[in-house]
Amino acid sequence: MRTYNQLIIILALALGIVNSLMAWLGQNDIQLYFIADIIIYLVITILYSILNPRARNALTVISVVFFSGLMVIVAMKVMEILKVS
Repeated sequence: MRTYNQLIIILALALGIVNSLMAWLGQNDIQLYFIADIIIYLVITILYSILNPRARNALTVISVVFFSGLMVIVAMKVMEILKVS
């Protein structure tokens, strides 16, 4: 099995397990799902950094987009906390 296929399978399993677990625990905040998915994606992608350069470049672009979304959510939460206090 190719490394890229292993990455896709591991990502699908990890995201499915974590999202199912969060749903089973009764989590209703969609931002937490998004944050957990991004963190899992980034960690697993770093572990599979031995991919060929073309695949690594594509994963880097996706990682930058996801990380930007994560920073937007963090900034919104910080502004919400500062606004309340």
